[in-house]
Amino acid sequence: MGGGGRYPYPKAVWSPAGGWWVQPKNWKTNTLVVALGTGVISYGLFVISTKNEERFLKPKKWIPSELWSDVKVGGKDS
Repeated sequence: MGGGGRYPYPKAVWSPAGGWWVQPKNWKTNTLVVALGTGVISYGLFVISTKNEERFLKPKKWIPSELWSDVKVGGKDS
């Protein structure tokens, strides 16, 4: 099945996707490292965002950030 066997290809061609028939031996580890890095950066941004959150008007409807936010209406100093 498929389009035949592998054929000779130029070795000097570089591709950001990895080139022809790429399946690195450590792809699972690479994927885990990227996923953990993304999670850590996302958590850090979340923490910074919650510390900097301000509300100048009371929300008309319930919003999810009310679950974790300690900010009262009127900003941080009110």
